[in-house]
Amino acid sequence: MRIEFTGRREVIAAARVAFEANVDGADVWCSVSLDALNDHFGNGGPSAHDLVGTFEANRARIENATRRVLERNGGRSVELESGDFDKV
Repeated sequence: MRIEFTGRREVIAAARVAFEANVDGADVWCSVSLDALNDHFGNGGPSAHDLVGTFEANRARIENATRRVLERNGGRSVELESGDFDKV
């Protein structure tokens, strides 16, 4: 399975950062929760600026966790929660 991250990301209303991956040629939207950013990456607050800053500072680790889930679920959309990082 070929997985690449496109670099597109945005904060969505449910206090998540959504980001795009390309899996075998298909665009797949993924996200990471505010709780995961707080619990594992020291996020400083709920503003879009805080969330995106924390996401960008930890992009490699978040993408690695996403890659593991994408490989397990056959390339379907991923919504990372705090527990997904406990499994690392």
